[in-house]
Amino acid sequence: MNMLKILAPAKINLHLQITSKRNDGYHNLISLFQMISLYDEIIIKKIDESSIIINGKFDFPTEDNLIYKAASWMKQTFNIKGGFSISCIKNIPQGAGLGGGSSDAAATLMGINSLLGLNLKNDLLKKGALEFGSDVPFFLGSPTAIAEGRGEKLTPVKTREDLFVIVTDTGFHSSTQDAFCMLDLDYSTIKNLSLENIAEAYLSKNPSVWPFSNSFTPFLYNKYSNYKNIIKKLNLNGSDFSSITGTGSSVFGVFSNENYADIAQRVLKDSNIIAHKVKMLANRPKPVYNYTTAE
Repeated sequence: MNMLKILAPAKINLHLQITSKRNDGYHNLISLFQMISLYDEIIIKKIDESSIIINGKFDFPTEDNLIYKAASWMKQTFNIKGGFSISCIKNIPQGAGLGGGSSDAAATLMGINSLLGLNLKNDLLKKGALEFGSDVPFFLGSPTAIAEGRGEKLTPVKTREDLFVIVTDTGFHSSTQDAFCMLDLDYSTIKNLSLENIAEAYLSKNPSVWPFSNSFTPFLYNKYSNYKNIIKKLNLNGSDFSSITGTGSSVFGVFSNENYADIAQRVLKDSNIIAHKVKMLANRPKPVYNYTTAE
């Protein structure tokens, strides 16, 4: 076995509250992370050369790529001989708050672990993952989890499988750095919920009465009119709960009625907005071993 394909799922933040800025420059948060069935495809091949080759459509240097950082960490930490050729087929919009880069890194860690039969525990991989991304540890664990701290303290939550999600690619990018700078000027808009409140609401309440919010929403609304327009379309067409994920730019709607989700998807597409209909993941897809590019 010298080649493997593994799917890297996107995530949405059903709830995101930034509670404070830390001394190390990061921010403390409480968030409800949810993996969804929108995937990048990561294909990992073991090669004899000691190099790490990254193939894919990326608009930044290879050394800044989280896939490269993850593979380099595995190679150096566990003294792996030879190298890897890693291809990434991007389906998750980049810079959209959907965690594509972090998920790709996590998939790379898991993929190399599986391909080489290293049998490394997830806890060990999570420690390394924090070196190159606060969200990466989440993608190594439960598909639904409440995150604290930088995002590394994770409490698994049972996934609801009765809901449908429409997630959009808005076609524009909002700056994460700008969003945090604006938030640091005013924390008065933040809605604080306890872990118990978050879990109870998610598991037992209709999304229409979820108390969830996103700390960045007031600032993003003021700067980009696109957000209000898309959320309005989602709500008018049956979304029980709509929000922005991360610091944007993706907007999503949660539906308890699948027909309404289909209608909302058509309305958005008619408005030239890319809209994916997805499910909340309860389990990650399994890797495909002995994968060939002909499959």
